[in-house]
This record gives sequence, structure tokens and C-alpha cells, in this order.
Amino acid sequence: MIDSYWLALLMGGFLEICFVSMMKLSDGFRKLRYSILTIIFVILSLYSLSYALKSIPMGTGYAIWSGIGAVGSVLVGVIWFKESKSWKKMLFVSMVIIGIVGLKLSTN
Repeated sequence: MIDSYWLALLMGGFLEICFVSMMKLSDGFRKLRYSILTIIFVILSLYSLSYALKSIPMGTGYAIWSGIGAVGSVLVGVIWFKESKSWKKMLFVSMVIIGIVGLKLSTN
């Protein structure tokens, strides 16, 4: 069973994907609705990370949080923003995923 700290870390990573997506939609903070959503998601994401770091080692937590955000942002970019999905990009995204899983498995 996943504990609340790991759940918060996963949620924080998901919220990071949300804030990066809203930042893209804000058009350089020119669109107020998306700019406000960016700020809300940033606050929620950082709060989730800070809660998770009460129990999870800092380096592991931060690496997993940023890795989830990075992988998710690449996938959102490919799927919704029609960014390129070259095999090289997907290979390196896969390597980040392997690193995230490895960090989780190596942490008590």
C-alpha cells in the first residue's frame, strides 16, 4: 500500500505537469485565466512536494517530483501541443522513467 507521503509526491508531480501546461497556454503570462491557473498549480505542487519531503529523502523526492513533471510535460507536449515525438526523445524519456522507478525501488 502506498503511504500518504508517496501519494503526495505523485500528486505533486502531476500538479507540476498541470502548471507547465497552463504556463504554455498562458502565452507568456498574457492570458489571465491560464496565468492564474499556473500560479495555483505551482503552489499546490510545491505544497505536495514539501509534505512528501517530511518522510522521503530530499534528493530522492525532488528527483522523482521533477522527473514526473519532466516526463509528463514531454508527453503532454507530444499529445496535446503536437510537439515532435522522435525515437530519440522517447528513448531518453524512457531513461528518465527507468531512473524514477529505480529511485523509488532504492528508497526505504
